[in-house]
Amino acid sequence: MDNKTKLKLAGLAILATAVLSLILVLFTDSWPLAILIAVAVMAGVIGGLIWSSRRQQRQFLERLKKFDIDPEKGKVNEANLRRMYHSGGQAQKDVITILCVSQKCSVEEAHAMMKKRPTRQEMNQMAQQYMKGQRKPHR
Repeated sequence: MDNKTKLKLAGLAILATAVLSLILVLFTDSWPLAILIAVAVMAGVIGGLIWSSRRQQRQFLERLKKFDIDPEKGKVNEANLRRMYHSGGQAQKDVITILCVSQKCSVEEAHAMMKKRPTRQEMNQMAQQYMKGQRKPHR
């Protein structure tokens, strides 16, 4: 997350704390008590959101590792993505998310890409391109 986004979220948290403290003043007679309660409530909410976000990231990485996908290296085998897509459920949603972010396309386009099976000619062309990259030039 970049600094600009962090500043926006911090500003939103301060604004929400101020509004909550104003509402709590109506129910309590003292300002310090209302501010203290509002700060405590917002700290709990922010802590819960951070914990939930990190938990989701950890679960996402575990699901990727089940299909031999290593996100740290950045290269993903298309066969593993297809296998993950066709397993269905949350794994399919993860593949669609990966494709939408990497290809900058819509959800429908990502589904269409994964459902389309390459023809034998396309597979041969991909294999030839792969072999070209593997060969060493003659000197």
